[in-house]
Amino acid sequence: MTEFGVQLHGTFPMGRYPALARQVETHAFTELTVHDVVWWRPVWPILTLVAAATERVYVGPDVTHPYLRHPADTACNIAALDELSGGRAVLGLGAGSLLEPLGIQSRRPVTAVRECAAVVRHLLTGGGAALDAELFPLTGAARLRWSPLRTKISTFVGAISPKMIASAASWADELRSPGVCAPGYFADVKTRAERIAAEEGNDRFRVGCDIWLSLGDDRAEARALGRRTLAQFLPLPQLAPMREFYEIDHEEVELVRACVAAGDYDAAAREISDRTLDCFVAAGEVSDVTAVVERLLDVRPASVTFSGSLGPSPERALELLGTSVLRAVVD
Repeated sequence: MTEFGVQLHGTFPMGRYPALARQVETHAFTELTVHDVVWWRPVWPILTLVAAATERVYVGPDVTHPYLRHPADTACNIAALDELSGGRAVLGLGAGSLLEPLGIQSRRPVTAVRECAAVVRHLLTGGGAALDAELFPLTGAARLRWSPLRTKISTFVGAISPKMIASAASWADELRSPGVCAPGYFADVKTRAERIAAEEGNDRFRVGCDIWLSLGDDRAEARALGRRTLAQFLPLPQLAPMREFYEIDHEEVELVRACVAAGDYDAAAREISDRTLDCFVAAGEVSDVTAVVERLLDVRPASVTFSGSLGPSPERALELLGTSVLRAVVD
């Protein structure tokens, strides 16, 4: 059966996260993750609040990356989160995004993400031996100075690029593609990834997806917010494979890009067509979102994570999602 989760962004005041986390746990969600973006509130303090406020759901970053912190620091953070949550931590890794203003290039992302996972595994299992790696080698002195609660934490990869998808299928527990709304792209990714996993003997592997969500009682308001959410990501080079798959108009993307570069996200949102919005974001009322989820479930994702703005009111979006959308698609 498909599992359902929620991903929060670091866009809320810190004091709101415990209540949001408790609300998520009142519904049939199995996981609550937090996105790691440098320009929003930092992921690990938020995850600490989320873990302390919950008792059942799995918690972790979706996704963190090795470009602003060393994988050893990620290992320490995920081990501490696992201890705090009583063994409920999950680790999402990816190549990161929105790093351009820092002048940081996501250098060799496939290798960096794979080695980040290897460093985490190595340190959780005790270290004490050298780890041969291209980007993040460890000497034999590299080891945690306390005993982690668990030596194995489930790791998934958020990926869009074909090379990252292929790599994740060979070693990760799960692949999750972000921004999945229309089922055609996900079906293609799932088929390719599962074939590679079978060839590589990765029999624990599964494929899920993240849905950018904007759900509310007012359809026009929810879709307007969905456009604004998408405007931040649509021009990014990471989304090129999805833009090509859905044949998104190049001129439309360039108009959005120019508005974003000027800092005018409202203008950028107005340039996004209904067709483009519906390829990337589940935006509207309960019936709109339910239809999106039903179409995706036909492709049998292992997990569906609702992320993004959630809706004009995140609390109301969670209520509608948990009491109406999930009830309709699960029943």
